[in-house]
Amino acid sequence: MQRAPSSTRRCSASTTAASSGGGYDATPFDLYAPVYTGVTPPDMSAEPDLRQSQLGLYGQDQLRLGPWLAVLGLRHDYVTSDTQGSPVEHYQATTGRAALMYELPFGVTPYVTYAQSFNPVFGSGVCAAGVCAPQRGEMVVLGFKYNPAPGNAINGAIFDTTERNRLASDPDNPLLSVQTGKVRIRGAELEVLARLTPDLDLIGAYTYLDARVESGDNAGKHVETVPDHQASLWAKYRLSLIGLPGVTLGGGVRYIGASWDGTDTIRTPDYTLFDAMVRYETGPWRLQVNASNLFDKRHVTTCLARGDCFLGIGRTVLGSVTYKF
Repeated sequence: MQRAPSSTRRCSASTTAASSGGGYDATPFDLYAPVYTGVTPPDMSAEPDLRQSQLGLYGQDQLRLGPWLAVLGLRHDYVTSDTQGSPVEHYQATTGRAALMYELPFGVTPYVTYAQSFNPVFGSGVCAAGVCAPQRGEMVVLGFKYNPAPGNAINGAIFDTTERNRLASDPDNPLLSVQTGKVRIRGAELEVLARLTPDLDLIGAYTYLDARVESGDNAGKHVETVPDHQASLWAKYRLSLIGLPGVTLGGGVRYIGASWDGTDTIRTPDYTLFDAMVRYETGPWRLQVNASNLFDKRHVTTCLARGDCFLGIGRTVLGSVTYKF
C-alpha cells in the first residue's frame, strides 16, 4: 500500500469599514448619453466596523492498493465575526471528504466522491439580516474517466449537491442579499477530448443542471441565474503542414441556456458566443492572444426578480507572454 499523507493549517482575517447611502432622482435623462449635472449626492452614513477571522486545520491522506485509489480528508474551521455594537458571533464546523477510484485494465476509471463544505461569507453590508451565516453544503458525485489513446479522453459524471444559506438577491433592496434555506442542484456533465490528426484537437463539453430552491418562500422555483443547459465546442490546429509547428490557431463556440430570476417570473433567453485564439511557441517562450465574444454580440446574462438585468461582456481581446523555466 502506498500513502501520501499531508496536513496543514490556514488562517485569514479581514477588517471592513464602509459607508453607504442611497437616493432617487426622477428627472428623465438620455440612457445612452446621461448627464448627471445638478444631481444631489445621497447622504452617506457609516456602517458598523466589522472584523472577521478564520482558522482552518485540515489533513488529507491518499492511498493506493493495486488498482484501488482512495482519498480521505478532514477539516475543522473556526470563524469569528465581530460587528461594532453587536455581540461577537462564533462559528465552527468539521467537514470531510472521501473518494474511491478503481483503475480498470482497458483505460476506464470509475469513481465516487462525497464531500462537505463550510464557506464563511465575509464582508459587511452583504446580507439584509446583518452578518451572513456561513454557507454549508454536501455533494455526491458518481463518474468515470476514459483514456482510450494518448490525446483522447472522455470524462463523465452525475452529481447531487445540497447547499444551505446560499446567497440570493434581496427583492426589496438591490444592494443586499438574502440567504435561502436550502438549495439542491442535480445534474450531469460530459467532456470529450479528441485528437483527430497529429495537429488537430477537438474539445466538446455539455452540462445539464436542475437547480431548485427546496425551502423558503420560493420553494420549488429555479435557482436564480443558473441555466439548465450549457455546451461548448473548441478546436485547436497546429500549422505544422505549412512549416509553422510553433503556431496554433483555435476557435470555439459557447452556448448558455435560458435562466430564471429566482421566482420563475422573468426568463432570461439563451445565447451563443464565439471565441478565438492564436498562439506562438518557441523554446521557453509562449506568445498568445485570446478573443472572447469575437463578434461582439449584445446579450443579457441574467435578470433578477427586482426587474434589473445585466448585459454580458462585449468583445474582449487579451494578450499574454509566458516564459517557462
